[in-house]
Amino acid sequence: MIDADIKTMALQTLTLRLPDSIYQRLVDLAQKSERPLEEETVSLINAALITDAELVADISDRLNQLALLTDEELWSAAASRASEDDNELMQELLEKRQREGLTPEEFEQVQVLSKHFNHMMMVRAKSAALLAERGHDISALAVTP
Repeated sequence: MIDADIKTMALQTLTLRLPDSIYQRLVDLAQKSERPLEEETVSLINAALITDAELVADISDRLNQLALLTDEELWSAAASRASEDDNELMQELLEKRQREGLTPEEFEQVQVLSKHFNHMMMVRAKSAALLAERGHDISALAVTP
C-alpha cells in the first residue's frame, strides 16, 4: 500500500523515460515487496524527498545545540564512531542491494542507517569546528583508529 499521507493527496500523472537498468530494478523491488510497480516507485520517491527536508531542520537544531556543550563533551562527540554492528549491517545491506535488491523493510533500514551516519558525521565535524574555535588543537581527530 502507498503511505496513508500519499493516498489522501490529489494525484498527478507523470510520464518518465527510464534506462532499462533502472526500470528493471524498480520492477524487481516491486516484485520482492509484492506491491504494484507504481506504488513501489511512489514510495521510493517519497522516501527520498522526505528525508532531505526533515533532515535539514532536525540536524540544524541539533548542531546549534552543540555550542552549549563543554569541551570534554565536544571531544567525546568529535571522536564518536558508528558501532561495528551498524557498519556491518550497512555493508551487508549495500552488498545485497547490488546483488539482488532489498525488501521494503531492508530499504527502510538503509535509509535509517544512512540518516544516522550522516547525522553522526555532521555532529563530529561541528564538534571539531567548535573545539578549534575554542583554541584546541584538533589534529588528533584526523588520525583514524
